[in-house]
Amino acid sequence: MMARRHNSRSQSSSKDGTNNDGHHFLESPSSQRKSPNNSSLARRAMVIRRQHHVLSERYDANDNNSAAETELLQALYDLPLPTTHKELVDLNDELAGLEPKFILQWAHHTLLAGNHNYLRSRETNGWNSHPLVQVTSFGPTGLVILDQLSKYNVLDTVPVITMDTLHLFKESYVFYDTVQSHYNSTLHLTTTKPVHIAHPPELDGDSVFKGFISSSPTLWKTDPRYYTKVTKIDPLQQKLEEWQTIMWITGRRRSQGGEREKLDVLEFDSFPPDEDNRRVRSQEDNNDNPFHSSKGRWKLNPLVYWSYDQVWNYIKANEVPYNLLYDLGFTSIGDEMTTTLPKKSHVGDAIYERSGRFVDLNRTECGLHSHLQKIKALKKHYEEAGEEWTVPELTCEKCIDLNEDTFLETVENNNLRDDSLLLLEFYSPFCGSCQEFAPVLNRLADYQIPNTVVARFDITEQNIPKYINQELFQVESTPTLYLVGHSPSFYAEMYSGKHEFDAILQWLTKKRNSR
Repeated sequence: MMARRHNSRSQSSSKDGTNNDGHHFLESPSSQRKSPNNSSLARRAMVIRRQHHVLSERYDANDNNSAAETELLQALYDLPLPTTHKELVDLNDELAGLEPKFILQWAHHTLLAGNHNYLRSRETNGWNSHPLVQVTSFGPTGLVILDQLSKYNVLDTVPVITMDTLHLFKESYVFYDTVQSHYNSTLHLTTTKPVHIAHPPELDGDSVFKGFISSSPTLWKTDPRYYTKVTKIDPLQQKLEEWQTIMWITGRRRSQGGEREKLDVLEFDSFPPDEDNRRVRSQEDNNDNPFHSSKGRWKLNPLVYWSYDQVWNYIKANEVPYNLLYDLGFTSIGDEMTTTLPKKSHVGDAIYERSGRFVDLNRTECGLHSHLQKIKALKKHYEEAGEEWTVPELTCEKCIDLNEDTFLETVENNNLRDDSLLLLEFYSPFCGSCQEFAPVLNRLADYQIPNTVVARFDITEQNIPKYINQELFQVESTPTLYLVGHSPSFYAEMYSGKHEFDAILQWLTKKRNSR
């Protein structure tokens, strides 16, 4: 049960409508009532469970359940947002046994309907603030939530955000119009776009990400975390910050497996300590509330306990529109280049639903941008702590170690025979993938491939020299391999296969025989 009611927010609301939690005109829905003691909270929780049980029985009997629903909702509306970790645990215990529609109505009442001062001020001042929003990619679970919000007449006050990475399936873009048409004027849809957008003509049609994908068309593959940051995380956080969002609704479920298996209905997503665009902290932020609005946002997972079949049964029974790609066998849809049909061997498993996502991501590489940023931060930490900065050693006795002074001399082949080849690795000793690849590179060097020299260049704190004033070697991740030759003329070709001995040796042999 909720241990006790924290009522200081309603008692110390300022005249301008800002309370001590930093929420503008956002009062606890029961702020006009006297704060209950522990025993009354326990009784209220007991009422919630009893009414939900009675409601379930009446529903099964196809009886009139409106009175039971009303009583249950009234009990729910008395449960405020937690202000302690104990209260959060207790609230999740209460919400876990409820149907999603009750969870959504509780959230709406807590953040909107029960806060009359907030609504009046927003109506008068026209604030562009939305304490409660839904974030969805229009997957099955998100569609169920959207339909529930519409069915209980609250969709028009809960804006919906979807994130366009600019690499979605064409069917997904068509579905934007479908879902907008289905819910008509009640759906207020906002579509975020990646940061740093350039128009295709500026990039010769290669891509749409200025400064990122324009020079790195495979960023989604070589540095998927950074790709996600610029296409999803940053645009979403900017919009939530602009709207002063307090809680956002997600479609995550435990049955999706992985890290989601331990999700609760309600969770608090804390801001990173170094986040630059966080909400400005108020003077009252010195309180002990771990869930203060300047410290993070609430995330609500109303369907967290539903199964994949339950979701689709609802969609079919209620004729909810859905992306036609699901009829082709897809179970989870993201970007076109990283989504495929799921593995049939996993049908029925938690892994199955999302097994078709994030395919072809080369996890044997370290993204260059994120890797160098981490190294820079690590070095700064050592320097500030007065500790010695040491570089890990990756030995390769038969490799030629190049630096900025010797790089061009070797690449231009002044020291090698005209018919010789140079297998060149760009690496960082801090990169875990480079460390794993080191034995393979050693083996290639020891193998003594005819007329082939193995060399490497550490990019950690060195810039790759230009060749004839051109950035000939494009390194987006480490390790990256190039084959350099001079017959019949100079060429440098990047290797794109698996970082395995046999695969690389076969590639080298094929290239040599073709020259």
